[in-house]
Amino acid sequence: MRARELLLIITVITSVACADTVSTPAATATDSALMIEEAATPADTAASPEDVRVVVDSPVDAGSIEDVSAPDVTVVKDVLVTPDVSVVMDAPTVADVPRDAPTDVARDVPPTLREPPPLRAYSRGTCPRLVSGPTNDTGLNTGFRSGSQTRSFRLIVPRNYDGSSDWPLMFTWHWLNASSSSFVRTGELETATEQMRFIAIAPDRLENGGNRAYQFDWPFAEVWGVPGELTFFDDMLACVSAQFRIDRRKVYGVGVSAGALWVTYLSTTDRANYFAAVESLSGGLGDVFGVWRMEYAPQANKFPALVLWGGPTDWLGLDFNLASMRYRDALVRDNHFVVQCTHSAGHMVPPIMAPGPGMTRFQFLWQFALDHPYGTTAATSPWRTGLPSNAPSWCSLAR
Repeated sequence: MRARELLLIITVITSVACADTVSTPAATATDSALMIEEAATPADTAASPEDVRVVVDSPVDAGSIEDVSAPDVTVVKDVLVTPDVSVVMDAPTVADVPRDAPTDVARDVPPTLREPPPLRAYSRGTCPRLVSGPTNDTGLNTGFRSGSQTRSFRLIVPRNYDGSSDWPLMFTWHWLNASSSSFVRTGELETATEQMRFIAIAPDRLENGGNRAYQFDWPFAEVWGVPGELTFFDDMLACVSAQFRIDRRKVYGVGVSAGALWVTYLSTTDRANYFAAVESLSGGLGDVFGVWRMEYAPQANKFPALVLWGGPTDWLGLDFNLASMRYRDALVRDNHFVVQCTHSAGHMVPPIMAPGPGMTRFQFLWQFALDHPYGTTAATSPWRTGLPSNAPSWCSLAR
C-alpha cells in the first residue's frame, strides 16, 4: 500500500471520529480530562512518506475520543474521560457479548515456555545510567539512545525499593495524543508502584522534530517502524535490568487504546516470550473497514491475559468491541488463560473503583498481573476457580 493510500484511510478514519456526537459523562475534579503533553525528545532519524509500507494484515488504531489526528484535519484533543460509575453499572455479562467468527491458529509453534529467554544486549553497547524516581517529575529519561533513535520514557521506582530483592517490572504504553506522564498520572503509578511493590516503565512515542513519527503513536500500522520500536523495548528491558533487581518472571505489558493495540501487536511477535502476562485495555486485533486487519500469530509463551473494553459503544473509527473480542477468542483458542472485563462506558477510562480509602484505584489490574508469574497456564492460574473479591462485577473468566 502506497503512502497516499495510507493517508486517505487515516483521513477517512479521522473524519468519522471528528463527526462523532456521542456525549460523554463529565469528569470529576480529581479525574479531569487529560491534556496533550510534549514529553518525548525528537528522534534523529525518521522515514519519509515514501518509505511507508503497510500490509493488509496490519492493525490500525483510530484511537479513543482523545485519540484522533490526521493531516489537514482538526485534532480531537486528549480527552480520555472518567465516567460516573453510576452510568456503567449495567454492564453486559459474558453471555451478552457475542463471539466473533473463529480465528485460525497455526499449529506449528514451539512447546510452551516455562522460563523467559535471555535478554537481548543493549543496542548501543554499555547501558547509560538511567534516571529514576518515585514521582512523575523525578523519573523522566530523555536522550536515551536506542539503535539509531533518541527516545524518552519515565522510570518510576518507588521509595520502598531498596535493592534487597527482585521486583516486578510493568511496561505501560500510553494512548494516542498522550505521553508517559499521562499514563503515570491517570494510572496512579506513583501510588500503585509503592502499594503493589513493582517498578513501572512508561515509554513515550517516537518523535521527529517535535512531531510524532507515527500517525497513531505506535507503529502497528506504519510497520516500517516496528524494528526500531522492538529495539527500544529490548533496550529498556536490558538497561533497567542492568541497573535494578528485576524479577524476570514478573515482567508485564499493559497498554491503553493505541498502546493496547501496540501491546497486542507485541504479543503476536517473539517479544511476547518476555512477558509473564499482558493486559489490553480497549485494544485488541484491529480491523478497519476490511482494509487493515491484524491477525493473531501464536507464540511459544502462553501468557495469561486480561482483555478489557467498553462494550458495544467502544468505537471511534475502529471497532474496539470487535477487536477486543477477536483478541480474546484467539487467545482462548490458543490455550491462554484469559479474564475478560466488559463495561458499558465506551472508549473511556474503565469505571474501576479503589478497593478502599487511600488504596490505589486500579489495584485489580495490577493484581492480575502480579498474581501471574511467568509460565502460569490456564490450568495453574490462581484465578481459575474465580476472581478476587475486588474484581468489578463486569469481569469474568473467558472460556
